[in-house]
Amino acid sequence: MLWTTGTPLSLTWTEMSPDEIEQCIIRAYIQLAYTPETYGSRTVTVVRLGLLEARLTEVSEEQRLPGMPWFWLELYSHERGAAVESCGCTEFDEDNLARAVEFIANARQQAESLH
Repeated sequence: MLWTTGTPLSLTWTEMSPDEIEQCIIRAYIQLAYTPETYGSRTVTVVRLGLLEARLTEVSEEQRLPGMPWFWLELYSHERGAAVESCGCTEFDEDNLARAVEFIANARQQAESLH
């Protein structure tokens, strides 16, 4: 179930296909295993989208609350210094991965509205 609450690439919006976004998410997911834990979580950049950045965070087992997602995909605004949208899931099965791709693909509208 995907919960909703928003490796840098040099691709532009028009160059990113859903398959490329999916590959970025999978790479980020794998990269989490090699990322040091900081303050109870691990975070990696999935893709940079202008002044926005899509980040994937894994919450450590000790920090997880019952019923809350283990992984969070957030759209972070460098201009605002905060996440502007996020969604979470406990695994990346086919449906959740498709929703995560859609989340990042829809971030273009967020990026355009912030500029």
